Amino acid sequence: MDDVTLKSSSQAIDVLIVIDTDYVRANYKSPSTDPNKPVGIDHNSQHMIVSNANAISGQGSADLNFSARAGDTVSFRGTSIYQNSDDAVIIYNIKYWSGDQVFNNFVYNSVRRKQAAVPDVNSLNGLPATSADISFASIDSKVRSTGKENFYVQFGLYILDPNDSNKQILYGYFYWDPTITVK
Repeated sequence: MDDVTLKSSSQAIDVLIVIDTDYVRANYKSPSTDPNKPVGIDHNSQHMIVSNANAISGQGSADLNFSARAGDTVSFRGTSIYQNSDDAVIIYNIKYWSGDQVFNNFVYNSVRRKQAAVPDVNSLNGLPATSADISFASIDSKVRSTGKENFYVQFGLYILDPNDSNKQILYGYFYWDPTITVK
């Protein structure tokens, strides 16, 4: 008998969101400090990236439309253009707003790598890599049904405290509206 490896029909889909926080701060000077009332923003500062196999249109833009199948797990991860070192971004909610409701509830998860590769800051080019204890966070949902959903991505934007460059403080809460298609 041949050795057969069974594979699940579902897949894990990762969406990376990079936000140009300089643009947000320059264009939205009256942000909300209430996470239940984020400020809607235009589509000029967000860059969403998904595996090319799942991209339908808008790869690298705020208007990413990507595909998934019922049973897939979708994970969103966010960062600022500064990799959260100056301004920081935390994606805190993915919220249905119109169309078919294809996502289940989203939950926050983390993965802790006790020996994650990081650049060696004591060498000229960062190599060889050294290791550090790092947690990687995502907000995840299992896709529950087929259809096309328009949803809000809600995020908190944190800036360096003007009085303490070791501390980041809340600037405000924002959102915008991409789409997912589930076949």
